[in-house]
Amino acid sequence: MSDRFTVRELGGDPPLVEKRGDPAALDREAGALRLLDGWPRAPRPVRHAPGVLVSTRLPGAPRPLAGAGAADLGRLGALLAELHGMRAAREGGLPWWPRPARSAAEYRAMRADDAERALGGTAWEGLGRRVAAGPAAGDGEGDHARPFRMLHGDLVAANVVWGPDGPGLVDWEFWRMGDPAEELAYLAEINGLDDADLAAVLAGYGDPAMGRRVSAWRALAAADAGAWYLAAGVPDEAARLLNRAATLLAAPG
Repeated sequence: MSDRFTVRELGGDPPLVEKRGDPAALDREAGALRLLDGWPRAPRPVRHAPGVLVSTRLPGAPRPLAGAGAADLGRLGALLAELHGMRAAREGGLPWWPRPARSAAEYRAMRADDAERALGGTAWEGLGRRVAAGPAAGDGEGDHARPFRMLHGDLVAANVVWGPDGPGLVDWEFWRMGDPAEELAYLAEINGLDDADLAAVLAGYGDPAMGRRVSAWRALAAADAGAWYLAAGVPDEAARLLNRAATLLAAPG
């Protein structure tokens, strides 16, 4: 969670959490929780007002995802498959885009544009254009008329809460309708998952075509995340991710 928010435990039965901060971000998060209301892997919204969101508290705590073990990473993959299967749409994108994307290819190009805007005028200028020109795996094997699915949008380890019944997801301000392969690629790159870790996630996800699609997204996911950290003033993490994107682009195949 960024420093744009303050969080306070309210207790009660069930325990509640009050989150205060950026009203637009909390509006987006409240919208996601309303869509997910009743899904046990996300908090349940209780009260929302400008700049304030009260929701139920998921039991458990975050922990590092790299090296978490095949069983738990498989559970996380299964959770993400469940999430991505809940809603489908003909259009997708982020709230600041001037219009939604109408195809998976257009969505990918607009994500690359996001990265390039943040990298312009820096030592990394041009990386967004290079990743956009890299290999793309298309829409996958699913519903081509509705290629977009509901994504959490920010699967850093701090947003994955491990409780007695397995993982749950918190902090939904970046949710969107997007490409599930992007979400899985971001999960791998932002958390530094190795090949065995990612294989465990994909095994739990259960889609045989997804590995190829995730591979096609990994450089762009790393570049976009690195661009975000650069703009946020976190240069070490930005450099790690941007160097990773460049390495993935240079890799054969």
